[in-house]
Amino acid sequence: MNTRAYKGLPPEALAARVAGMIGDPVLRLRFLQVLKPPARKIRHVRLWILGPTLLLAVLIAILAQHAIGKPKSASTAPLRAVRPPIREVSKPESVWLVEKAAGSEVFSNGLRIDTRFAVATHPRSYLAFPTGSPGTHPPVRRYMPVGIVFHTTESAQVPFESAETSALKQVGDSVVDYVRRRYSYHYLIDRFGRVYRIVAESDAANHAGYSVWADDNWLYLNLNESFLGVSFEARTPGSQGDDAASPAQIRSAGMLTEMLRSIYQIPAGNCVTHSQVSVNPSNMRMGYHTDWTTGFPFAALGLPDNYVLALPSLYLFGFDYDPGRYDSPDQRVSVGVSLAKEEFDRSARSLQMQPAAYRKMLQQRYVDYLAEVRHGAAAQTEQGDK
Repeated sequence: MNTRAYKGLPPEALAARVAGMIGDPVLRLRFLQVLKPPARKIRHVRLWILGPTLLLAVLIAILAQHAIGKPKSASTAPLRAVRPPIREVSKPESVWLVEKAAGSEVFSNGLRIDTRFAVATHPRSYLAFPTGSPGTHPPVRRYMPVGIVFHTTESAQVPFESAETSALKQVGDSVVDYVRRRYSYHYLIDRFGRVYRIVAESDAANHAGYSVWADDNWLYLNLNESFLGVSFEARTPGSQGDDAASPAQIRSAGMLTEMLRSIYQIPAGNCVTHSQVSVNPSNMRMGYHTDWTTGFPFAALGLPDNYVLALPSLYLFGFDYDPGRYDSPDQRVSVGVSLAKEEFDRSARSLQMQPAAYRKMLQQRYVDYLAEVRHGAAAQTEQGDK
């Protein structure tokens, strides 16, 4: 406070001016009560005795007392990524492009990519939010992929038998055409293990929609821009009894994952399934899309069992979920849900908040972050149109 600016003000105006600087109504009332004690006790106290410096001292004392007993705010609680100990996964061997022809690419680990159907959308650009205390550091705009989201096409499945080869090829071709027209994924792996590039790696694909993930340092929203989308031509396990993926698909997915992780230095913990990241803002529930809630072959792809990672949408943003699917013990994603619930409860207790109030605060945090992401995307679009 610049005391010279308040010199000569009438006592009542001086007190009102200082009180107006206090945003919290409880603190404001407490301040005024200190300045105007009951007349029967201290009749001789007058406001003119309290100069600006003393007024400031009274205000500081009240604020300090208020802070001691006040619970911490969830809006400033650290955004800590919860990652339980899992087996070490060595970095993938260096993978490089060996040969590039008109319709294909071959890599040093044996991966062959069919590039005949690749399309462009728009260059990727996204905001990454630090996992420190919200508001202390601004988000950072980035342009390189930091993770992989694995999907299933949930398309019609022909029995994987030699007698059905013609039908398998016909269905596979129609799936390629379908996802290409919708810019659905960066890569599609058909039933025979053939890898198709659908959307250029440099561009965003429409694969994740509303989604949330976090690693040890950063939080990501709407992963179309920040993560690469890889889809199996398959149905997720438990859907009509179909097998999720053929052995050929799994072998190809392992090589593709190895290549992408090598080139973009993608952490193993950022290779997750669609069911782990998908959210629905309209009802604040996670799992709007539920492909790969269970059965994803992490180990076969050279990855840790990332089903044991706590789901950030639940413990960082307070999303709810469908207990029938996400609490079911036969769904591997339920492990991450359980860990996220524990972290949510632990954080609420540490902040001295009731779970319902804490959830509301976290959900408002999501709304604020989502607005910032949308504003940033709009600004990027306007800049690109110039």
